[in-house]
Amino acid sequence: MSYLNKYQWEIIPKNLPIVIRNCPKCNEKVHYINSEKFRVNANKNSIDVWLIYQCEKCKSTWNMAIYERIKPYDINKYEYEEFLSNDKELALKYAFNLSIYNKSKAKVILEHINYALIKKKLETYYSTENELIIEIVCKYPIELRVDKLLSDQLKISRNKIKNMHKKGLIFIKDNKNSLNIKVKDKMEIHVLNNAEFKTINS
Repeated sequence: MSYLNKYQWEIIPKNLPIVIRNCPKCNEKVHYINSEKFRVNANKNSIDVWLIYQCEKCKSTWNMAIYERIKPYDINKYEYEEFLSNDKELALKYAFNLSIYNKSKAKVILEHINYALIKKKLETYYSTENELIIEIVCKYPIELRVDKLLSDQLKISRNKIKNMHKKGLIFIKDNKNSLNIKVKDKMEIHVLNNAEFKTINS
């Protein structure tokens, strides 16, 4: 018997999704960049909240609706203060809220998202030889495949990752048939005979 290591990998987006839409000034479809700022319009009867995007070319703005005509008592007062202060964490939360884009009929691009990884050791105990379990924390939807994540972090080619998967040395709990799926929150990846990959936990 030997040690099994369990780690938590938290995936943090390093940039925000881009929206593609027609710009009235440029008269063409362009990239709209998230400004990480909100616009709040409040009166006695209702509140409107928008997340502001800017045309990449001419800097004209487009406001993506977060709340429209909502009653003041229906909005959380702490979140309201965060809207007013342009809280970056809140901007991140709504930037990755796909239902908001669907509601606004906006085309969003997730493929260009880069990521940072926070690694945390969870526990060590006796089990099969040199087995590593990776528990994924991914709070935001990004277009990152499991094979690319492992290739990035193990510093080996995707072909080798695929070969290890075919041999049963790498697999996903409850889904052992493919590594071509997107990384998801609470996903559990198993790596066997991982002693040679010293960079995996660095």
